[in-house]
Amino acid sequence: MAASGSSKSAPSQSAQERREAQREKLRQQRQAELRRQRSVRTVVIAAIVVVALVIASAIGFLVYRSMQPEPAPTVPTGMSEDQPYLTFGAPEDSGKPVVELHLDFMCPICGQFEEVNGEDVMSMVEDEEITLHLVPRNMLDFASTTGDYSSRTAAAMVSVYEEDPEASLAFMQLLFANQPAENSAGLTDEEIWAYAEEAGASADVKTSIDAETYRPWVNQIADPYAADKTEGTPYVEIDGTQFQDWQTEGALREAALAAGGDAAASDGGEG
Repeated sequence: MAASGSSKSAPSQSAQERREAQREKLRQQRQAELRRQRSVRTVVIAAIVVVALVIASAIGFLVYRSMQPEPAPTVPTGMSEDQPYLTFGAPEDSGKPVVELHLDFMCPICGQFEEVNGEDVMSMVEDEEITLHLVPRNMLDFASTTGDYSSRTAAAMVSVYEEDPEASLAFMQLLFANQPAENSAGLTDEEIWAYAEEAGASADVKTSIDAETYRPWVNQIADPYAADKTEGTPYVEIDGTQFQDWQTEGALREAALAAGGDAAASDGGEG
């Protein structure tokens, strides 16, 4: 009788071996997670460095620009080099009352001034009842998120004035009628030009507005002159005396015409 062989199954893993295998698997998973975290940190740090470099470059450029001397101001045709205001209405030597007005296109109180007195000022200018000295200011540049809205609109006003003073007054009215809120970016350059065009400005004026031709004039001549007189806008003078009752409808017109009447009466008495 032949001997029969017996077969045995392979021994199963011991509990110790299973624990070792689990620990090894966990170790590999932790290492993979650590590698992933290191990769994420590397990417984040690189991104932060790039953003920091971009910000530093932008700040450096702005500082560089701020340190560059501004070009000499271009003066509108027919104005003296040191004249700090735009002139409308009766000629300077007419003897008519001189109304001086300082406005900032970002100033909400200037918007109120325009609502109360805009039409009266326009009619007195058109009828040459007064000589208007208009000083466009840039004191509220900081109140726009772009940091330059007052300067851009003031310079645009001068660009329109250089071509057509009458159109510049219509442009001023449109800017106030569409005045942006403080702490906003303000109107875009395209919107500013659209209102200038609506007021009657030509394509040549667009070139001047885009180049900010008269921004140095605003910065170096008009605004410093106004700042020596007052820290706020609107500011109104009649024949060199500050007029403060402009919030009363019709009061500015009445006071200006009274000044003209007094002058006329005085001239008549001397004659």
